[in-house]
Amino acid sequence: MSMRTFCFGLLMVCCSTLMAAKLLSVDIKQESGHPSVLFKLDSAVSHKVFTLTNPNRVVIDFEDTNLAVDLNRVNLGSQLIKYIRSGHPNPNTLRLVFEVSQIVQTKTNPLRSAAANGFTVDLSANGGQPAKPNAPAKLALVAKSAEPIKLASSVPISVRHAPSRNLRDVVVALDPGHGGKDPGASGPSNAIEKDVTLAIALKLKQIIDKQPGMRAVLTRKGDYYIGLRERLTIARKYNADVFVSIHADAFINQQSNGASVFALSQSGATSEAARWLAEKENYSELGGVNLANLDDQSGLVRTVLIDLSQTATIGSSLHMGDRVLHNLDAITTLHNNKVEQARFMVLKSPDIPSILIETGFISNPREEKNLSSGAYQTKLTQAIFQGLKRYFWDYPPHGTRVEMLAGGNNTIQTQKANIHVVQRGESLPKIAKQYHVSIAALQAANHLPGSLLQAGQKLLIPSSVT
Repeated sequence: MSMRTFCFGLLMVCCSTLMAAKLLSVDIKQESGHPSVLFKLDSAVSHKVFTLTNPNRVVIDFEDTNLAVDLNRVNLGSQLIKYIRSGHPNPNTLRLVFEVSQIVQTKTNPLRSAAANGFTVDLSANGGQPAKPNAPAKLALVAKSAEPIKLASSVPISVRHAPSRNLRDVVVALDPGHGGKDPGASGPSNAIEKDVTLAIALKLKQIIDKQPGMRAVLTRKGDYYIGLRERLTIARKYNADVFVSIHADAFINQQSNGASVFALSQSGATSEAARWLAEKENYSELGGVNLANLDDQSGLVRTVLIDLSQTATIGSSLHMGDRVLHNLDAITTLHNNKVEQARFMVLKSPDIPSILIETGFISNPREEKNLSSGAYQTKLTQAIFQGLKRYFWDYPPHGTRVEMLAGGNNTIQTQKANIHVVQRGESLPKIAKQYHVSIAALQAANHLPGSLLQAGQKLLIPSSVT
């Protein structure tokens, strides 16, 4: 592709961005005892409001709209609304998700003034069964028994425009920090960061690979050095949906403790500790190379990529980091109870949501012992996995099996489904016959390359299209 063609493509993206509407403000007020959310835009847009459960959420999709308001500054003003997040289910749609404490009903009203662009969404506690959703509910994936699970009320699973046989797995690029000539930090009992991060990454890969619809790739599989650019190149080679860099912190004060999660910052570190840590890791990852020498992109390409891609990517990174941090909080001490931001070079991919996890302080004797323990590593990786899974189920990439399992929008057909847990001695033909579906349909729904099954494996069982 010529530079002229590339620049023309970037220009089209710029023009599309400039033509999009802007969501200027989000205000929450109490109306008749229940919250009413006011959305103001600079022009009229097509929008859609629907609800989801498990967890309870209200979702608003805006077509061809850019977010021009800091959601962190929105005063929730109600116990019903827990928090707000944003995302992009597809390049042309802005999605706001309001996580609520209970099932709610929604009522949408246009603004009374003809000169104003926007609308309100009134939320009222339903107190009973959920209001009829405009989008499918989520599908419970974890079976507690060996018996086939009948989903209540035949929970619908939506299939997007991609044919089921072409649905792909989401790909998680796991990056064990340091390696080879770069050992990273070391603990009082001589535990070495590069060994700890590799052990954690290997365990995490095993867990991810067992989850239907997900798979993991590693930037390194042994004790050898990999430069920053090569780590990102590996992630792109496998078309990774997210990038997760795993590290173990260190500090002069051995009392420092707790896990942290970082996302990229464009404007600088959110704390002095974040700034210091980013400088340390950047230098270490690159073997002491001057970071300024790495910036070899043309000014036009660099500016467009950062302005048009990285802002959205950072937002996705923060959402992912928030879910991972929430699960880490259940099994360990947190060094900071929010996702921090700093200019880590390893997170500077403009198109792949990326987080860096400091799993603990290897310089702290107690945490060094934990990080070196296989049992603790298993707890840690389970927590990270649950956070990643929650992120993908909340923001399933288009054309993936996760999108089908989680329940998507813009459906062209709807299937009813069960989850079947494979028993010892069962075969794919036997299961297909039991549920009156074809072997090919089972293989397509579960992304199976052949007919081999393992006891305990969970299969999505589609039935006839309604």
